[in-house]
Amino acid sequence: MSKSRPYTVNGKKYFFSFDENSNLNGISRSAPRGAVKEGAPLDPNSKEFSTISESSEALNALNVNKFKGNKRGYQTAMQVASTEELNKVYDVKTKKVDNEDFVEEDNNDQNIATQNATPKSSGKSEVMSYPFDLNPRQDHFKIMKYNYIRPDINMSKGPDEERRLESYSKPSNSVRQNKTGFKNRIINRAGDSVIGSELKGSILLPMPKATDVNGAEWGKSELTISGIAALGAANMVAGRLANDDGQMVAEKEAREALNAERGRNVEGTAATEFARALGVQTISKLAGTAFGTQLDADTFLARTGGKVLNPNAEMLFQGPVIRDFAFSFIMIARSQKEGEKIRKIIRFLKLGMAPKFRSTTFLKSPDIFTLHYKNGLGENDYLKTVNQFNPGGLALTTMNVDYAPFGYWSAYRDSQPVSVKMDLNFTELRPLYESDQLETPEDSVGY
Repeated sequence: MSKSRPYTVNGKKYFFSFDENSNLNGISRSAPRGAVKEGAPLDPNSKEFSTISESSEALNALNVNKFKGNKRGYQTAMQVASTEELNKVYDVKTKKVDNEDFVEEDNNDQNIATQNATPKSSGKSEVMSYPFDLNPRQDHFKIMKYNYIRPDINMSKGPDEERRLESYSKPSNSVRQNKTGFKNRIINRAGDSVIGSELKGSILLPMPKATDVNGAEWGKSELTISGIAALGAANMVAGRLANDDGQMVAEKEAREALNAERGRNVEGTAATEFARALGVQTISKLAGTAFGTQLDADTFLARTGGKVLNPNAEMLFQGPVIRDFAFSFIMIARSQKEGEKIRKIIRFLKLGMAPKFRSTTFLKSPDIFTLHYKNGLGENDYLKTVNQFNPGGLALTTMNVDYAPFGYWSAYRDSQPVSVKMDLNFTELRPLYESDQLETPEDSVGY
């Protein structure tokens, strides 16, 4: 296949390409960087392609390509390749141009894999992407892999402040000065926790279905009057009736005043009610033991008086919830190189989630990952319209790869499956706290 010099048609420059039979099989615009470089190809099914191919400049390009300087042989009609060949050449050129743009952006911005990398990196790490011509300046999903380290026995910490005795300077977004001459630097304990120093590689994938679920663990708690009395006694023994600012003393006095007011509208005072409840529990237990049966206080009260002990049920906070995320990607190999890249991505993730054998006694933790929804190559080019992920890292807990996602085997001559479905399940390594959410930009949705 041969290519012509640029020709100007209607004020724009175009390149024409021809097959071995001198049939026109492609037209490309001049690259924005100058007329000497071929740019994006024209869709052979477009009106622009039809107009340009019928121009006198296109015919001149064909004659120069076919007859060189022998103008006597110039023909008056254009020779155009078949529709199948036109579309094939267009697809090849489109992928080539997109891939060149991707590589150029990679070189201009040094290494897109090391962007957003808080830990140190010893140098360039490999960047893999699907599709092969994915444009990182569009919304995309980024996975970065690190080794796992444990600098502390407890890494479940929220953002904290580290005080440093330094001279005053102009405050920045990440530094807050106080009145003592110290600087308070915000430290995200999650981000400084178990992420190792070496970035092992990155994957760029199309934007998946983005969802996040935030939760807190709450559970039902029940205490009868005797349980509440026992809890109060334990509270007194623990010496927790007052703290430094006397807050619990004030709360205790307010509770006693409220209970005194309520006591006028109930069957009896708290002490009387407690004595009655304790008597019922004792009698029912003794009676059940004497006659060899199970008889609890609620059964006794319900059958004899149509009432039960008040369980004083409440929902009480029991702890945080660690979030997990599920992603699904369909990867279709459109070329042999793209098939190789798909296999490489799958292997990269499998290696990262596998535990490391050290001996018959010890195993070492698998690698961990950081996830980002991004649009661009910069450190802060994350999407504010969807959730962020815990910067302390996530564990890849399960990975399911379906090599025949449509129910039947379909592959190329090298046995590369035409399509592969990859399901990934990640779990954050520590819970999120209010302090984490406060550190996110106000115009974002937070974690």
